[in-house]
Amino acid sequence: MIFYERIPVRLRLAVGHAIWMALLFIGMGISVFKLVETNLNDSVNATLISSARAIRKARFTGDSFQHADKNTVLQEMLKNPAYLEQLSGNRVVRPIAQIINISGRVHSKTDNVSATLPVTPKALSRAENGLSTIETFTLKDNAPLRQVTMPVMQVGHFTGDLIQVGASLRHTEDTLAGLILILWVVLPFVLLVSILFGYALTTSALKPVKDISKTAEKISVDQLHLRLPVPLASDELRDLSIGFNKLLARLEDSVHRLRRFTADVSHELRTPLAVIRGEAELALRKPRPAESYCISLQTVEKEACHMTSIVEDLLLLARAESNSVAVTWESIGMDIFLAELVRSIHPIFQQHQVTLEVVETFHEAPFTCAPGYLALALKNILINAAKHSEPDSKVVFRVYKELGDGMIAFSVQDYGEGIPEKDLGYIFDSFFRSDTARNRFSGGVGIGLSLAKALVKLHGGVISVQSKLNVGTVFTAKIKMREGMV
Repeated sequence: MIFYERIPVRLRLAVGHAIWMALLFIGMGISVFKLVETNLNDSVNATLISSARAIRKARFTGDSFQHADKNTVLQEMLKNPAYLEQLSGNRVVRPIAQIINISGRVHSKTDNVSATLPVTPKALSRAENGLSTIETFTLKDNAPLRQVTMPVMQVGHFTGDLIQVGASLRHTEDTLAGLILILWVVLPFVLLVSILFGYALTTSALKPVKDISKTAEKISVDQLHLRLPVPLASDELRDLSIGFNKLLARLEDSVHRLRRFTADVSHELRTPLAVIRGEAELALRKPRPAESYCISLQTVEKEACHMTSIVEDLLLLARAESNSVAVTWESIGMDIFLAELVRSIHPIFQQHQVTLEVVETFHEAPFTCAPGYLALALKNILINAAKHSEPDSKVVFRVYKELGDGMIAFSVQDYGEGIPEKDLGYIFDSFFRSDTARNRFSGGVGIGLSLAKALVKLHGGVISVQSKLNVGTVFTAKIKMREGMV
């Protein structure tokens, strides 16, 4: 098995094709030989039987040939073998004939009979029942002889006379030998041509695989824009190329997101670090009053807290995405959960002068979730909606149960600036902020939505977004109904 696995695929296919073609040609050769052999033997048998019947008809019946005397016709048959050949209609088979009784006395025979044709016990036994017998003998010169022994019947009884007609099978054997020679010459040649054609066909069929392999060797992290050639034929190789190209597209997008994430992390952490370093250098440049040191320390503390918040969010995001967060599931009433959530975000909505409208149609209680993580996910979505809403506008927070799949849905709709269509595919990426809101004065660093998505996924749910510029945005988070829910 190990040896087989080391054989190249192209050679496997070529050898397999050669074996099957060899078996096919051998089967065809044997079939053709048997068919020709059967036809030749049937032709000889038919010739011998028709000749024997002609002799019996001319000698022992009152019929005649061309109104000639029946004895004259019989003598003509037996003395002129060519006449018998003409009568039988076979120019290849040269029959010999004789009339003999059961005692072995030959009444008459053709001139080309060099020896008495044998009368076997089998032929005698069948003759007594009025049956003809076809037998094959080997003569002294090793020439095979096919013989028909036909009984002469009168009024349904065997008269004791036998009509024997034979013919040499030398011509039949020569024909079969020639056929074997042709098969031995033609079939190997055809098999060789078939093997070469099969190898060429295999090479041509595997050419797309070779092209795919060459292109794949060129693909690296810096060359993810390359794509595999797609064959024109609609087959498995085309499906493989298309699937691999889709994989490359996903990898390219992932690498692009990772690089942007790294750049964004560096950017977000560089600013507070620069502030901390600047304040420290300024404080150490020369002696200052105690009040100045306090102001510098307050600035350092503020930026350190900002950095701590970023690092903690990133740590929680990484754990949530890898399902390594320690989750404690609790059964809690929806009214209590929503009341705590609204109370925690109320100051932020007041700060942005935005009204929060809660529409709850989920009346089952209690429901099972990780309250802290689910509240954090929804809080991030609601705070994001408040930041991007105009003053004196409102945000509608709906809670309902999906009828089709039985999931709990949390929908947050704002009527703010909206999200450009080109940014919708990246809105849940870490540190991503749409161009219309890309400024530090709005608060946040762009981790909130990605963290919300990870925490919703932790609950076995999904989150989606729909948005239109200058109309508003709708975020919808759905979580599964877990055991323990009513």
